[in-house]
Amino acid sequence: MRRLLSFILAGLILLTLSAGVCSSVPFTRTDSDGEVFSWVNNDKKMIALTFDDGPHPSYTEEILDVLRENGVRATFFVIGENAEKRTELIKEIADGGHEIGNHTFDHVTLRNKTEDEIEEEILGAEKSVLDAAGLRTRVLRPPEGKYSENVVKAAEKLGYSVVLWSVDTRDWAHRSAESITRAVLDNVTSGDIILCHDFISGESHTAEALSELIPELKRRGFAFVTVSELISQWDK
Repeated sequence: MRRLLSFILAGLILLTLSAGVCSSVPFTRTDSDGEVFSWVNNDKKMIALTFDDGPHPSYTEEILDVLRENGVRATFFVIGENAEKRTELIKEIADGGHEIGNHTFDHVTLRNKTEDEIEEEILGAEKSVLDAAGLRTRVLRPPEGKYSENVVKAAEKLGYSVVLWSVDTRDWAHRSAESITRAVLDNVTSGDIILCHDFISGESHTAEALSELIPELKRRGFAFVTVSELISQWDK
């Protein structure tokens, strides 16, 4: 039944794409819409922690410390401009065994851009990461999760998978650590992609929440993997 619902939801998204524009539906658990992933069905209780908008001069380091202490790898969707400013943090993310994803060069909304404009944004961020850590990004998260047929086409042309999410912590709204933790624990299932942020303007409680959240998820039997590792479990 769950897989049937996934196919129905994916079909609805494809119909929207054919009309030219599609926004993410964060709590829709679909395996894949072409190469757009918000959740990946698996029976191994694999989940992926993801962090957007960094690196931040202090919050990224705090999050990396928590991940290191708990032996967890995650995926960081970095903004090219921020990567250029903080190359040492990009290298630290990579050296920690984490995956680095592409969140465009300057965090523009891609949905109404041409393919050429989208490619320019993707390649700009890709170059920033390559220069900093010698790695090429291969997963793309459109800012705000907003994408279109042009985004999908540009990503495919450049060898990217588009990655959304299925559990939103809303940590960007300066939620308490308890609220962030509950947002995950009350909703998480096998295959989820969890949205967090390592760059927030103002006070952030994400690292504090992770200190409580990760051990509890481990206790429940969940295994943490990168987005690309999770995608590799997708049964086409």
